[in-house]
Amino acid sequence: MPRVMSQGTSDVSWSGWDEDEASPEDEALDRAWEALDAGEPETALRELEGVDPDWPDRWIPEGLARTQLGDLAGARAALARVREAADVDDHPDFLWAEGSLLLAEWRIAEARAVLERLVSVERTVGALERLSLALEIQGEFGAAEQLLREAHALDAEALPLPPRLGPADFERVVAAAVEALPPEFSAQLENVEIAVEPVPSEWMIDTSDPAGTPPDLLGLFVGASRLDAPDDQSGELPPRILLFQRNLERAARDESGLVEEIRKTLYHEIGHLLGFDEEGVAALGLE
Repeated sequence: MPRVMSQGTSDVSWSGWDEDEASPEDEALDRAWEALDAGEPETALRELEGVDPDWPDRWIPEGLARTQLGDLAGARAALARVREAADVDDHPDFLWAEGSLLLAEWRIAEARAVLERLVSVERTVGALERLSLALEIQGEFGAAEQLLREAHALDAEALPLPPRLGPADFERVVAAAVEALPPEFSAQLENVEIAVEPVPSEWMIDTSDPAGTPPDLLGLFVGASRLDAPDDQSGELPPRILLFQRNLERAARDESGLVEEIRKTLYHEIGHLLGFDEEGVAALGLE
């Protein structure tokens, strides 16, 4: 999906240093935020290794990096260290990190409250976009759309308006993607339901690993794969591929990009239907 800049406000700090005489640790913090904005959480964590663990500032980007990497327990521990050391109820970077983590944990109502607090403190593109996602998961599509339009008005390049397709047009794109499959793959779709939902629902979430099914998930395979399916499938629900239309639209910059994103996501989930993990799906060459 298009990258939305993190909050990353390095001008707010509790460490008491003179900004005109930045230390190597200060510079490492700045590089960590830059890495997060570039979508490189591993790099951010490496930059943070040499930063004083007693600085609350140090643990906010750590929490964000670990959230992005799916280490939600590690992210929660990092943000707990911030709360132990400082009052962060109005700190925009902390609210950004906390809201992002709560979304990843599927604590949607709590995430919404934190993101609404963030928007009241600092109305940025990233905050508005994440708040709109929380509203969409709660089914408030009109309010979510208004927030996206406001974010787009702030920075159209960082957040283009999602291309929208009507239900019939979206299904036609899906059907065309199925028709374009090589025969050996399309044959595997017999008795497989392909369903379109606006956004993921909580019943779909693996509560033991919510990071694997984030709220902005594009698609999901549900059921037994072709490798795991029993010989006698009587009484078994047929496998399903779920495509999440509003998330797919968010992930595209224009209609042609949306068509490609639908195709890639559908083929990715077909790879899971065939029994492949993430690395195996990529090796199939379907995408």
